[in-house]
Amino acid sequence: MTTLARHASPDPASLARWVDRFAGLRLAVWGDFVLDEYWRCRSNRVSREAPVLVLDWESRTMQAGGAANAALNLAALGARVSAVGWIGADEAGRALRRMLVEQGVRVAGLLRHDRAHTVIKTRVVAGDAHTARQQVVRIDRGSRFGMTRTERARLLAAVDRAAAGARGVVLSDYGYDSVSPTLAATRVPRWRRAGVHVSLDARYRLAQYRDVTLATPNEGEAAAAAGIEIRDEADLGRAAGRLRRLVHPEHLIVTRGRDGLTLWSARRALSLEAWGREEAVDVTGAGDAVVAAATLALAAGAPALEAAALANVAGSVAVSRRGAVAVSRSEVLRALGQGGARRPR
Repeated sequence: MTTLARHASPDPASLARWVDRFAGLRLAVWGDFVLDEYWRCRSNRVSREAPVLVLDWESRTMQAGGAANAALNLAALGARVSAVGWIGADEAGRALRRMLVEQGVRVAGLLRHDRAHTVIKTRVVAGDAHTARQQVVRIDRGSRFGMTRTERARLLAAVDRAAAGARGVVLSDYGYDSVSPTLAATRVPRWRRAGVHVSLDARYRLAQYRDVTLATPNEGEAAAAAGIEIRDEADLGRAAGRLRRLVHPEHLIVTRGRDGLTLWSARRALSLEAWGREEAVDVTGAGDAVVAAATLALAAGAPALEAAALANVAGSVAVSRRGAVAVSRSEVLRALGQGGARRPR
């Protein structure tokens, strides 16, 4: 079996200096803005009607998901962020706008769509007094944002305004068509020629995008996009090679859970062990933290390895909490101060 080269993480003090350069950098997030909703319930019996749990509802909380969480991660790390995409003219859309505005994200480009609803992902979390609560079901609501020619022009005009003067743009594609490979192709080449860093976090259509600065799939997304089952590091290398031929990213980071991440840049592949020693609590939103930290690092001028290392640290912080919660600059600096990267094998 082929083993990818392991690399020691860069010195934490040098990484912290790059984090200090994040402050004030202008970035845009173009993508699918999602409301994550959590219903917390108590379970103490099985229904007599069917073999299912009966849940007593206790509370409801809302968090920003999808592109909204990517935007909040960028803002929490110190960037000046503009959001672009569709939301519905509904309660969920208004809630998302409030969450973003409260954290300083500019929302002029967050457009209300009259014929579709804001995407909501409801997670029902349940347990009894003596057990840890866990997710028992997820309910997705919302549909793709179909666009007329006029709506498409309106969206692209908002994209242009948000990207003007930005050092980087994050494309956050969850399959709801606020951003798509076709739409991105009208803007990415121009941005790249202007020196703007373009990062891609695409759940389903990764292989259809082209010529981005950075792509950040997890291992499952990379396998699906490449059409290669990843069982070992040799498979991972083949999948990455196919993605690089298809997408032509300048850098490719594949996140690998407890195995850390692997960076492909220029002609080399380097793997970093997972940062920290705690088991993941919840992987929701980890990809948003990864793409935010890596994009900011590249926009600040960091080499690809340093950008990958900071993404590794941010991802480790993200999975240590429940839900999609933005990772802040102070949390990344604290994690760097504590150390925790395992030694290369």
